[in-house]
Amino acid sequence: MSLLKKAVDDFLYAFGKFSIVLVRFYMYVVYRPKAHFVDKSIQTNKLKEPCIVIANHTTIVDPPFILSILKGKKSIVIAKDWYEKPGINWICRAANGVPCDRFNLDTEWALLAKKELKKGRSVVIFPEGKCREDGDLNEFKSGFAFLARSTGYPVVSIGLDGKYTFGHRIHYVVDVPRKIERTKGVSSSVDLENQSAQLRERVKLLKAAAIRHNVLTLPSPETVYDVVPPVPEVTEPQAAQVSSDPTLAYKSPCEQAGV
Repeated sequence: MSLLKKAVDDFLYAFGKFSIVLVRFYMYVVYRPKAHFVDKSIQTNKLKEPCIVIANHTTIVDPPFILSILKGKKSIVIAKDWYEKPGINWICRAANGVPCDRFNLDTEWALLAKKELKKGRSVVIFPEGKCREDGDLNEFKSGFAFLARSTGYPVVSIGLDGKYTFGHRIHYVVDVPRKIERTKGVSSSVDLENQSAQLRERVKLLKAAAIRHNVLTLPSPETVYDVVPPVPEVTEPQAAQVSSDPTLAYKSPCEQAGV
């Protein structure tokens, strides 16, 4: 029975590899992906060196789309509850999937992802952890930032327009690689949350640029976003004025840009 099971697993793995080729062909024919690059020095979607790729997550089409448009060796972090489903496990394995338990504390996925990076494969992660279709982004989980900081591999952010409708050409924006380093004087956990929030703002702007088909209005990649609203000391009358005047409310860079 074990030999039969191995033969079946090997067949499904091979069939999964073939299916990935078919999916890539489908993505290019139906959605005709159009790439936009933030920096003129990077005009290719080929992953020449291992990196950690992050992107916004609108629908379940995002993962196969990302795997289709990026060239080079790559793996992808997949929710463990999806990875273990009998009906799709074979293609998850063929895509070099790294299972991650999104409902419990899980560090095993990071160890597996580090091994993939050392093998020369880039690792694709959707930091939101789930789809969001209302145009906004969920809060980013900091696992990708921990992986990048602990391994030294850069993060490449991608903004997808996420409109997978018949006849619509999908646009996406690729940012320059960014290293995540420990911030002095800040606790490790707080630093990771801050770095994640920074990159969430960046990906949100990249997504908006993909929708507009225009990267010229994007802030510099070195821009530091005010992801945490300041808390100034005000008197009671001033506090009452702020709370009653919506024009004085804090606005993130994305909100200021009308995103």
